[in-house]
Amino acid sequence: MSDTTKSISIVTVLLMISRIFGFIREMVIAAYYGATHQTDAYNMAVIIMGLSTAVISAGIATVIIPMYNHRRIQKSKENADLFASNILCITSVFYLCLSIAGIIFAPALVKIFAPNFDENTIALTVDIIKMTFVFTVIINISNFMASIAQIHNKFSITIVANFPFSVFTVVSVICFADKVGIYALVIGYIMFLVTQVFLLALSARKVFKFRFKINFKNGDLKEVLKLSLPIYLSVAIWEINIIIDKVLASGLSEGSISLLTYASRLRSLPDGIITASVITVMFPLLSKYAAEREFAKLKEATTKAISLLFMALLPVISICVYYAEEITKIVYERGVFTPEQTALTANIFTISVVSLIFSGVAGLLSNLFYSVQDTKTPQIAAVVTLVSNIAFNLIFVKYLQLTGLALATSIASLVYFIVSFIQFGLKFGGFGIILFLKNIYKYVLAAAGMVPLFFVCEILRGKLPLLPFFTIVLAVSLCFYAFLLYLLKAELFMESWIQIKKLKTNKNNIQSVGRRG
Repeated sequence: MSDTTKSISIVTVLLMISRIFGFIREMVIAAYYGATHQTDAYNMAVIIMGLSTAVISAGIATVIIPMYNHRRIQKSKENADLFASNILCITSVFYLCLSIAGIIFAPALVKIFAPNFDENTIALTVDIIKMTFVFTVIINISNFMASIAQIHNKFSITIVANFPFSVFTVVSVICFADKVGIYALVIGYIMFLVTQVFLLALSARKVFKFRFKINFKNGDLKEVLKLSLPIYLSVAIWEINIIIDKVLASGLSEGSISLLTYASRLRSLPDGIITASVITVMFPLLSKYAAEREFAKLKEATTKAISLLFMALLPVISICVYYAEEITKIVYERGVFTPEQTALTANIFTISVVSLIFSGVAGLLSNLFYSVQDTKTPQIAAVVTLVSNIAFNLIFVKYLQLTGLALATSIASLVYFIVSFIQFGLKFGGFGIILFLKNIYKYVLAAAGMVPLFFVCEILRGKLPLLPFFTIVLAVSLCFYAFLLYLLKAELFMESWIQIKKLKTNKNNIQSVGRRG
């Protein structure tokens, strides 16, 4: 899996850069807008837009990769390209209809998803929805081209194409916020969409021969719909989970939706770097093994990927839980973002970040099922999760307000994790559970071993500014975690350590040969 490890490393670095840009973007947004009815309106418009487009895009993207690989391996690349071209054209027509419907029914959508908004916030949300829904066809093309790039192992461009989002947003806010208010965010978003589709299309043309083709009768659409409908339902369920949180938050104090969003963005840093890196690289690989019917390799790759997620996410969770308020303060507390908003955001972040490992592993397992073109099994887990999330939301929001919503979502993620693991065992059989738990135990022990170090680092608190203090703690604690893994001889860590030593030895040998030459 050396090529896979290399791909994951490259994707991780690029995602890290992307997330750093994203945090700069969020810092600027928080400083200029804080948590007000304007940010609530913008965030709700983005959620409605996401529900309308992400459901279809995720379903198509998830089935396109294994179906394209199957045609390329079993038939020919030309056949696979024709299939992809047809689906791209058909979905673009559908998205055009979706744009028109979204613009016409924007007021009704806002009243459904944000019933507790006042009239001014409703009007602002409607305006933003109308402006963004014009570009749904571009979003479809971008998502499709990203899938094509991933199939051909061009992972880097799918991440680099997202860089302009942060750049355009920051520039737009700084230049136009005092003139057009929250609409500056919309301007930046539109500029990003146009740039993104250009970059992805330019990259995809090197590996994908597009032909304009719309054929509803050749069976392509029927096959895609057959496989993707359960995915639509699964993705819709997750989007409904988000909507339910926001609907309930809209009935709380002003800015509640924005605070949930700010906390979610903090959580998305490790999720978007670590989990996304693993899933982005592993899904095409798993689809390839499934198409070649190499199920033993598929199972082994999945088990290693799960271990990698545990090893990488557990120390991050430890750091985020202990230093939640410090992280929130560093990122957001400036401009109009108040200390009270920092405290509320930190509480939400603390509870939600614990679920990283649950949602990450469950998401990987869902992609495992999709890789073998089983789209119905993950749907069961999604339905169970939705029901549990609604139940826990209604229980906790009465007593814990915003924190209760975060707690409900975290518990629902645990339910999702348990159900997905049971499904994995039933479909693919055992995977060395004793050895697997032994390694997981080592990761848990090493992560717990970081806590005493946090107490020792308190000596530096107050002697350094907050950012340098946290940077030192972060670096020292991660090094200490790696040292503990080395002492515990954690299998995956030791494999990585041996690979690094081999690379270093090979490099030294090459340099020695070069000097002798």
